[in-house]
Amino acid sequence: MSGTPRSLLALTVGCAVAAAIFGFGAEVFSWRSAYAGEAGRVTLIQVSRLAVLVALAVLLALRGGWWGIPAAAAMALAATAAEWALFPIAYEWAALDDPEGYARRFGEVSRPGYGAWSTYDVIAALFAAALAQGLRTVAGVSPTGPRDG
Repeated sequence: MSGTPRSLLALTVGCAVAAAIFGFGAEVFSWRSAYAGEAGRVTLIQVSRLAVLVALAVLLALRGGWWGIPAAAAMALAATAAEWALFPIAYEWAALDDPEGYARRFGEVSRPGYGAWSTYDVIAALFAAALAQGLRTVAGVSPTGPRDG
């Protein structure tokens, strides 16, 4: 593992904050794009949000070794929990320009269940971190065995 457990903890917290901020912004712009009728843009925004989460999970695995995998899971759980908690605020922030129009278009907006909200994000982060660490581990292993000579 690179560094100390304290540095991995600090990196995990920093990654969780960065992912939550990016996720909050993605939610705001997703609402705005949905209101404008740009369904393809909403999908692109959400995929970019997931890509950032996966990239941060890989970073944690590469910096933390095998301990980076649980750190990536904790980061994904913390980031999605923050995004989930801020979901109504993201809607209100997106609707600042035309609150009545958003209310007519989307009706009563409520927070989705946390399980449905976070499941794919946590699975993607865990898979990416485990794959990155596994590939890093086997990168130095020769498939033909040790060489004499």
